[in-house]
Amino acid sequence: MNPLARTLLIALAAALLWLGIGLWQRTQAGTSLQAALLAELPLTAAIFAVAIVWQRLRPR
Repeated sequence: MNPLARTLLIALAAALLWLGIGLWQRTQAGTSLQAALLAELPLTAAIFAVAIVWQRLRPR
């Protein structure tokens, strides 16, 4: 697999996991799905960016 594709796939998986857990917690607390999604998106984007940097800096 292409190293860039692998990096993006791992970062996407980390971001989606973060988003899923955040949405679950917020909706269980009574927040509407739309409000929970808007609240989680900025931090999910940050997790995606950190995961990309982390994967690129990992020794191979």
